[in-house]
Amino acid sequence: MNRVKAFGVLITLFFVCCSFLGFAQGTSSQGREFWTAYMSHSEDNGPSKMALYVTADEATTVTVEIANGSFPAIIRDVLPNQVTEIEVPRNEAFIQNQGKSAKGIHITSAKKIAVFAHIYSDAVSGATLLLPVAVLGKSYYSLNYTQRSNAQSNTFSTFTVIGTEDNTTVEITPSAKLVDGQVAGVPFTITLNKGEVYQGLSFTDLTNTKIASISSGTQGCKKIAVFSGSTKIFIGCDDNNKTSDNLFQQVYPTASWGKNYITVPLKSRNYDIFRVVLSDPNTTVTVNGNPIPPGSLQSNNVYEFSSNITNIIKADKPVQVIQYAVTQGKTLAPGCQFDPRDVGDPEMIYLNPVEQTISHVTLYSTGHYAIQKHFINVVMRSDKTSTFKLDGQPYTAFVNVTSGTGYAYAQIPVGEGTHTLAAEDGFNAIAYGFGNKESYGYSAGTNLKNLNEYIELDNPQTNNGQVNGCTGVVYNLQMVLPYISTSITWNFNDGSSPKITTNPAFTTFVKDGTTLYRYQYRGVLPPFTKGNYNYTATVVNPVALDDCGTTKDIEFDFNIADFSQTDFKPSDNRCSATDITVHDQSVVDPASVTQIKLWWDYINHPEIFELYTPANIPADKNYHHTYDYSVTSTNYTIKMIVYTGEGSVCENGKERPITILGSPSVEMTPVPPMCRDAGKVQIIKNDKGFAGKGTFSGPGVTNADKGVFDPAVSGAGTFTIAYHFVATNGCDVTVTQDIVVYPLPTVNAGDFIPLLEGESVVIKPVVTGEELFYQWAPSAGLDNVNILNPLCSAIDNTTYTLTVTTAKGCVAYDDVFVKVLKKPVIVSAFSPNGDGINDTWGIKYLDTYPGNTVDVYNRQGEKVYSSVGYASPWDGRFRGSALPTGTYYYIINPKNGRNVVSGSVTIIK
Repeated sequence: MNRVKAFGVLITLFFVCCSFLGFAQGTSSQGREFWTAYMSHSEDNGPSKMALYVTADEATTVTVEIANGSFPAIIRDVLPNQVTEIEVPRNEAFIQNQGKSAKGIHITSAKKIAVFAHIYSDAVSGATLLLPVAVLGKSYYSLNYTQRSNAQSNTFSTFTVIGTEDNTTVEITPSAKLVDGQVAGVPFTITLNKGEVYQGLSFTDLTNTKIASISSGTQGCKKIAVFSGSTKIFIGCDDNNKTSDNLFQQVYPTASWGKNYITVPLKSRNYDIFRVVLSDPNTTVTVNGNPIPPGSLQSNNVYEFSSNITNIIKADKPVQVIQYAVTQGKTLAPGCQFDPRDVGDPEMIYLNPVEQTISHVTLYSTGHYAIQKHFINVVMRSDKTSTFKLDGQPYTAFVNVTSGTGYAYAQIPVGEGTHTLAAEDGFNAIAYGFGNKESYGYSAGTNLKNLNEYIELDNPQTNNGQVNGCTGVVYNLQMVLPYISTSITWNFNDGSSPKITTNPAFTTFVKDGTTLYRYQYRGVLPPFTKGNYNYTATVVNPVALDDCGTTKDIEFDFNIADFSQTDFKPSDNRCSATDITVHDQSVVDPASVTQIKLWWDYINHPEIFELYTPANIPADKNYHHTYDYSVTSTNYTIKMIVYTGEGSVCENGKERPITILGSPSVEMTPVPPMCRDAGKVQIIKNDKGFAGKGTFSGPGVTNADKGVFDPAVSGAGTFTIAYHFVATNGCDVTVTQDIVVYPLPTVNAGDFIPLLEGESVVIKPVVTGEELFYQWAPSAGLDNVNILNPLCSAIDNTTYTLTVTTAKGCVAYDDVFVKVLKKPVIVSAFSPNGDGINDTWGIKYLDTYPGNTVDVYNRQGEKVYSSVGYASPWDGRFRGSALPTGTYYYIINPKNGRNVVSGSVTIIK
């Protein structure tokens, strides 16, 4: 008996007037169970490592085990929209040689996850998206490349097959001789138990090796996981530059291959190589509208070409397109010219057809090993690019593929780490990165649907088929087959008896030139409650041509989710040009919410909405919007739709009208810059006729109600003054202006400057400030009145005033007194006889010399007089007694710059 899983929804691709119209939903690269293997890997550069990168939309726990139990189970918590990295123990899991081993790596989780696997060592790296068991198939082709390498040891083209159930019989038809002697073109069979791995190695390209699960005795065909790659390979022209890398990719089941592909160049590289692998040699393929001549196919049903542009590839039968990054430095120039600027190395990425898309994914741009730059290529419908978000932010730098295709692409540089992609519509994406002689690349996610064989729920309310459903909806059950079945047995796997229909009725329709047959279950489905369901339809195909017999089990896993009881409350603040908050009050299981759409003006602009996914739904459930400024009140309608269930199939919305009040408009007359001593200033405001109350605030505001600004209070600087006005309807507005207060200069000209008569002195005031101008007054006695330090040669006592002015016009001034010290006039005799004439020894001008000293001696050298300052002239007495007539000798020190003077003075009686 043949068992096949039906997953996803029917994706129909219409070609209407040369335009693509694609419809897609679901993320079938997410699941709860995965298998992979630590494939053979060249270790010339040292031991390799294997890492698993796990992401999820909701918190869960992941378990990693090996089939033979050689290492204990690894259990890790996975947080929503984050990447958990798990290292696989090398010594226990690494498979170096050809043959069978119980080293399958089993990954399970409580809730759906996406998993990426990465095998790497120094300058040798390969990564792949892992496929859940739910989407695995039974028939595959190994997809590799021409095996050449710079390795010191032998290198191989490789494939591995992993059994997901016990007693799985696998038939392998190698396209090239295997190292154990298996001959090219000759089938051989192996039997695998759950978790057992068979690894095949060849010195040459194993592309188109057929690997299929077949029935054996009572055992039907069972699901297998297949990986392809190379232990180390270089790609491109053959010269002395042969830097190589390993290849590691999980192969897509042949039933999920598509007919329409769009390729986008790998950013920063000179060119890429593409292979189109045919499932049927009688397939018609066009590249950019040009048919591929039959003679262009290689013997393994492969068409290969090089390109550095976008390409549109169409086929009338399913094909697989593979994109290869080339060895570092390779170019399309003749003669295998080397480009020393080119950075990167070989990589192999299985591309997804536009029929198979995803709507959101969290991926990991890894830095292993020594990756220098990371990119994400995205392809999606042109009319939906406005909904695309990268890490929660809109990204719109898309380029239309060609006129009329209806598709666009983006080559997005990103940083190392976790990235989330989301859009309202489906997209395809690959993540890749390059370093010196290093690279990685993998599909970000995919839907692997058998496009011609599936079960789905039929919603009679919409007449649409869907793969998941909602509580409270009565569905019909229908199945699409590419052949006429003579018997269908429906098993709901709930303990009830299977329902058998012989020669069931059907309707037909044609899709892409293929006639398909739609069968509808004629019974009544039980009412659905929230949860996961598994139905099986056992169908008989009397003309089956494969190795799985005439019966086949088609499984249908689907999820039923509750509708959200959507509701929300706008904030009390409802003024235009201000932040309006909507709080989500929906009653719903947060883990079931897949997206939320929010319209702020639904009636007038239903085409404009905000899209939120689990990656960017606000934790506080508050959504913010600012309506355009208006002085009058305006009515709007806010609408929120909350989508739940896998594929966002359950939607429930709520609309609420909201009146956004008019907001006042006010202004302040600009206050010109001023100096700090300018005095108080009245700030002029204009309320433009609005009723309400306004207040001023800010440094230097001394009257908040009247708007008085005092620069003496604020000090020098730039100060933001705010005027806050609250209208009578409660809406307010704040306007601001900056007032500039210039600093005052400072000046200290000094208090007193002595100047000897007939000499000069430099006046040295102390000033502060920038860009200063100087003015001295009066000008008499100064050599320059416009400099800071003029030379003063005054002949009389003078008070000078220095005025300092800044470039901004701010002024300060100070005075300094210049005292002119005239030369003392010393008389040689005086007559202290009491007649009132020359009774004292008068020395003219000596009293103007502060601190001067006068000493007088008799002939015997005895000091008979001494004074400091000479405030009272000497009267010829010594100790109260009159000195006798005679000659006396003096020493006068005027100080203040004057030299000491000595001589004699005579007392006459």
